[in-house]
Amino acid sequence: MKPRLLATAKNHLDFALVEKYPLRFSKAKGRRVQCLSGMVWITVYNELPDYMLMPGEVFAIPNNGLCVVEAIDHCQVRIDLPNLAGHIMHRLLALCERSRLAGALRKLRGNGALFFKAVTRMG
Repeated sequence: MKPRLLATAKNHLDFALVEKYPLRFSKAKGRRVQCLSGMVWITVYNELPDYMLMPGEVFAIPNNGLCVVEAIDHCQVRIDLPNLAGHIMHRLLALCERSRLAGALRKLRGNGALFFKAVTRMG
């Protein structure tokens, strides 16, 4: 049985997992995995030990490599979602050349200053 999405919220997702059907994701450095029930086994790329979580325990993902979250029998886990602003900035950096992005940010900053000056003159 594939991982089943139980609940969604603004900042996290809850999943039900069963043994031999792990949840896999990457590019998640800093996100937290919390065990809500059962026992969770976590394997992370380039980390020598595996990690076991009991209910109430939390694990912060240490890098952006592949992370595998698997149940020992049955479990429920909560996965934090990324900060939207940080996620957007990360995607922009990945898709654009840094110099082009820096130029776009300078233009935005300049336009914001012009807008602020116009609003202060009107008020």
